Amino acid sequence: MLSLPAKPNDAAPPAPVPPPPAPVATQPAPTTVIEVPYRLERRTSDVATQGFEAFALATLSDPRGWQRSGFRLVPKADARFTVVLAEGPEVDALCLPYDTYGKYSCQNGPTVALNADRWRTATPKWTGRLDDYRRYLVGHEVGHLLGLSHPGVQCPAVGKRAPLMAQQSTELNGCLPNPWPLDSEIVLGRRRPADLAPPYRP
Repeated sequence: MLSLPAKPNDAAPPAPVPPPPAPVATQPAPTTVIEVPYRLERRTSDVATQGFEAFALATLSDPRGWQRSGFRLVPKADARFTVVLAEGPEVDALCLPYDTYGKYSCQNGPTVALNADRWRTATPKWTGRLDDYRRYLVGHEVGHLLGLSHPGVQCPAVGKRAPLMAQQSTELNGCLPNPWPLDSEIVLGRRRPADLAPPYRP
């Protein structure tokens, strides 16, 4: 007996359509690396400051620093950005119109001016090691060069590490001294909060 061809409604049911694959979670795009050329100048001649260049270079190239925010700090002899170690009166002149009173450091446009007395002895408010104060001083002022400001709260919690951008020279306020950017500051740095080398704003 011959079999008849199947009618359309006799066809086998279609195979179930598989659900679409779940979307793959995407990672945020990597931070664009910004190269920041700088040069170091020591305008002092005493023994206590003679290792400034090597120490500052090591601090600015340390992976615990602003590199985590996507800045690549590169020493270059002809760089416009300058990190200067000088005596109080010269720092005062470099920082104008800021008032640094012969004892503070500053970032003023393309110049970071570090007070040599602070480099030699830190401050009475600093409770950590002198080497860590020097790392803090370099990282803090270069942080300003990269566009970061002082935080609204200088000490977020007693017993916690202070933000690098806090004014740790004068007001630790119960926080622990800290020479490196906190994770929250690294995130802020990745957002590029300001242009490089922000000018003085009264």
